[in-house]
Amino acid sequence: MSFLKKLIKKKDEEQRPNAGPPPTGVQTMSAELQLKYAKGVQYNMKVIIKGDRNVGKTTLFLRLQGQKFREEYLPTDEIQVANIQWSYKATDDVVKVEVWDVVDKARRKPTSEGSLKMRHEGTEEDLSPKLDAQFVDVYKGTHAVILMYDMTKMWTWKYVEQEIPKIPAHIPVVILANCRDMGLHRTVDVDTPGYFVSSLDRGEDAASVRFTEMSLLNGFGLKYLHAFFNVPFLALQRDTLLKQLEANTRETLTIHQELDILGEADYENILESVKLKKAGIKPESDVSSTSSDGALRPPPAQTLTIPTGNKGTKPSQSVETSTRTNSHNTNR
Repeated sequence: MSFLKKLIKKKDEEQRPNAGPPPTGVQTMSAELQLKYAKGVQYNMKVIIKGDRNVGKTTLFLRLQGQKFREEYLPTDEIQVANIQWSYKATDDVVKVEVWDVVDKARRKPTSEGSLKMRHEGTEEDLSPKLDAQFVDVYKGTHAVILMYDMTKMWTWKYVEQEIPKIPAHIPVVILANCRDMGLHRTVDVDTPGYFVSSLDRGEDAASVRFTEMSLLNGFGLKYLHAFFNVPFLALQRDTLLKQLEANTRETLTIHQELDILGEADYENILESVKLKKAGIKPESDVSSTSSDGALRPPPAQTLTIPTGNKGTKPSQSVETSTRTNSHNTNR
């Protein structure tokens, strides 16, 4: 049996058309995550990584996916997106965490030699467009922001100070000071970020801003970051539950209104409607209608045509049948 399954799977793969590589910047989802999301996702959480160039954003992006530390520096040309494995404690809730490695200004590459040139060579227009923060609003739909800087480069900390005011106040932020393993060469004083965070005023009901140090070389600080993901998740869970509670309240009110209407229905009118249906006559209304003042009104009288003889010999006799309660009682 197992041999037959393998044979069928092999033929299916041979007949399946080649889908080609995924789009640039999009990471292929692992089989483990595909299996996890197959049964449905309760929560979709978006986390973005921002920072100046050469601070370790892409390295963190890869480490969150479970990959090893990459020593060589390769500049990222455009925004990258991937899903990572994360869950809240020991719950059964399936949380899809989407991480963005954000590039503020993409490094555009020259168009390929085989592509059609619409302008003169050597101009800026010959460069192929790339996805960056100037092209898309990265904060839209974001639930958490990771701001990174290199503690050995003061200019990377300046980026954090300038970027914080641009982040919507409802989004929680964690500031990561990378390169803790090179602490002897730090140029950003250890008290500077703490003082900055404590004196930050984002307004009332604003989300929290936290700070910690990290070393992507040995993994120091990754556990803190993993625990920080609980903050945006709980906020997302609370908003979802509040929306469900509002919907539940509306549905409960609707059900009670429906029960009030059904409870005021007149038994005699309903019985008369059933008799008309059995006789093959469609009543104008199955239940008593309700007037603008809220009072119940019985349906209007109906005129029934009852044949009294053969076709063409005697005219039909018209009989007015009232569906009102009093007339029904009199006939009985």
